[in-house]
Amino acid sequence: MENRIIYRFGDFELDPRLGVLRGPDGDRSLRRQTCRLLEVLLARAPELQDHNTLLDLAWGRTALSPNVLPQAISELRQALGDQAQSPRYIETLHRRGYRILCPVERVNDDQAESPSSAEQASAVEADPERPPDSVNRALVYGTLSLIGLLVVVVGLWWQQTAAQRWLAEEAVPEIEALKSEDLASAWRRLRELRERGIQDFRLEQMWQDLTLPNQLLSEPPGADVAVRGFRERDADWIVLGQTPLDAIDLPLAMLRFKVSLPGYADIESAPGILPLAETFFLQPRERVPEGMVYVPAGEVSYLRQRRSVPGFWIDRHEVSNRQYRAFVEAGGYRRPEFWQYPAEVDGQTLAFEELMARLVDSTGMPGPSTWAIGTYPPGQDEHPVSGISWFEAAAYAQFAGRQLPTVFHWRRAAGLGTPQLQNFSDVLLASTFKSSGTTAVGSVDSLGSYGTYDMSGNVAEWCYNADGRLRHILGGFFREDEYRFADVEARHPLERSDGFGLRLISTDEPVDDGLRVAIPALERSLPEPADDETFAIYARLFDYDDGPLEATVEEIDNSHKDWRRERISFRAPYADDRVLVQVFIPRSARPPYQAVINFPGGDALLLDSSRRAGLHHVEPFLRSGRVVVYPVYQGTFERKVASASGPIGVRQLTINQVQDLRRTIDYLATRGDIDMERILFHGVSYGANRAPFSLALEPRLRAAILMSGGLGVWSHMPPEIQPQHYLARVRMPVLMINGAQDYNFPLETAQRPFFELLGTPAELKQHVVLDWGHLPPHYSDVIRAYLDWADRWLGPVSPSL
Repeated sequence: MENRIIYRFGDFELDPRLGVLRGPDGDRSLRRQTCRLLEVLLARAPELQDHNTLLDLAWGRTALSPNVLPQAISELRQALGDQAQSPRYIETLHRRGYRILCPVERVNDDQAESPSSAEQASAVEADPERPPDSVNRALVYGTLSLIGLLVVVVGLWWQQTAAQRWLAEEAVPEIEALKSEDLASAWRRLRELRERGIQDFRLEQMWQDLTLPNQLLSEPPGADVAVRGFRERDADWIVLGQTPLDAIDLPLAMLRFKVSLPGYADIESAPGILPLAETFFLQPRERVPEGMVYVPAGEVSYLRQRRSVPGFWIDRHEVSNRQYRAFVEAGGYRRPEFWQYPAEVDGQTLAFEELMARLVDSTGMPGPSTWAIGTYPPGQDEHPVSGISWFEAAAYAQFAGRQLPTVFHWRRAAGLGTPQLQNFSDVLLASTFKSSGTTAVGSVDSLGSYGTYDMSGNVAEWCYNADGRLRHILGGFFREDEYRFADVEARHPLERSDGFGLRLISTDEPVDDGLRVAIPALERSLPEPADDETFAIYARLFDYDDGPLEATVEEIDNSHKDWRRERISFRAPYADDRVLVQVFIPRSARPPYQAVINFPGGDALLLDSSRRAGLHHVEPFLRSGRVVVYPVYQGTFERKVASASGPIGVRQLTINQVQDLRRTIDYLATRGDIDMERILFHGVSYGANRAPFSLALEPRLRAAILMSGGLGVWSHMPPEIQPQHYLARVRMPVLMINGAQDYNFPLETAQRPFFELLGTPAELKQHVVLDWGHLPPHYSDVIRAYLDWADRWLGPVSPSL
């Protein structure tokens, strides 16, 4: 057996294989990443190790950002009882790195041999003076004692062996499987084993890997706190204790919290708890407005504007058809006192009667555009009211004695733009997106940060703030993609889409004017494109060595009747990383296949697994007989990395993503079943925004389709990754498809500048602008445009025989 190295230093001993630090206070299990960092420092002591070396040797460059190093060093100092100001073990040299100060002894930990049977026999020597029968009796008793001891030892050995076998064959694999499905469930199972007193270094290591210590406080204190995983709606609550709770180990997952105190309304919410949980503010039951939840005071940002928001109340649910019907029946559309804000069309203020003539249902009666003959569709009493303008939302607020939220109130209640980092993917999967219609309020399990439901999806919700003639509307609605929850948006206040609804707030004091300010879109202007000599320098940043791919087929899925899915991985051209690619091969065509390489939208930044990636944007290509290639780019899905810490981090991520795409084409060239002359790039939103780099630098792409893209806000980025330099060098045919009312990429300031900057000859590029927002409400026109463009530039598909 290979010997293992034990490191002895000062009062401590590190066993890297077990991940155990032994010291004066006993054994302590370290997180895997932290243990590996300490091992590298000890193995290379007393030499100074710079940040880059530690990232490469301890974790690998792509695994974590440099910001993780100080956190891990802090964990080590806490475990060692060390002080940064007067260190005994780990010294920090500013901007240079870290080193071990004390002497380090490296020990080969060989197993000591057990005493031989001969040695054991020599421990009992015959006494020549002892009578023979005494000697015999002694031998008999000794033998019986040894047999009894042996039985006990064998029994203990058997119990320990059985326990170890159960751990190795059942418990550990079970938890490993749970980790891949739901970290909260894995944490629950680990916690159960720990409470039963089961101790094992593997379980302890998993506990360290799955959890971080947190602090749970309430105001007033003494509240009972219980938790369960966000997806564990029917599981038992795990009681953590009473506040204040210090250094409580919680999983790195989204949790539901239940906080209760006699005389106070219970809180059930799913807040972000990183880097540290907010205090839970309980409210006396008699003070809680009907149907509302409390959002405590705090800071929030929106479009780079930051505000401090006083505590307020917000509707638990979106306003329903039934509630809005009360407004209609009370003469809401006949009473001018509810309509406090002037409505303008073409610079002219509408008279009250003119405005009311516009706000009618499908049969011409007063009411939302989705209603008919003055009422909502049968069976939709508790569905959110939809198809209302901003003016109708504001009038209903006046009728209800409440207010429209400002964007800052709305974002804070949704857990967006706050100091707490929110894990969105769980709530998005439980929300009403990519659907044909609304669901009853609260009927899906989209619990929010302070106890609201449906702030993500179902209907988008009007907010007070303006941007010129527009009004902000947030949260996304049922037909859109999940990432629209966190997107910015503003629409014309008279627009009455079937996805537009409302939710109200109530405040103890009048809302400050600083929260009601107009919020303009971000400035998108950029300098002129660089000259060719400068651009050649920029372009070289994206080059890489032509190393071996080492491609591996991870999985083949034949379950779909119309296509086969292959999951492939191969070496990335940077650090020690691998690119994962999903290849969808239609059964309706035969090789050599035309291929469409997809770069997805913002859902790839939120979801944890590419298996959850929707295909509705690329399915038309599959149905037409083209292979769809879906790389998992660095920073997306399973390959998420720590957030870029600044412009240089964004630059590196951009370079790596372009290299991922180019490396994917290298892989396609090895297959033999792909027509390398007919490869099309397809990008949606985030992917379209990232497209200029690949389109300018990758000559093997034949054409491109960009959906819902435009000129983003890149002016604060290093010049070498500003898109205008790359747009000017694009020469391939490009189709852009956009919505005229897209607030993320506005028509005049983002879409048209992007299109005009494209170096593609005018006859080879086309900009299709349709009457919708960021994403299409229906796909018939889009599908037709997709397939026409693919047929034009890739040619006809070879049908299967």
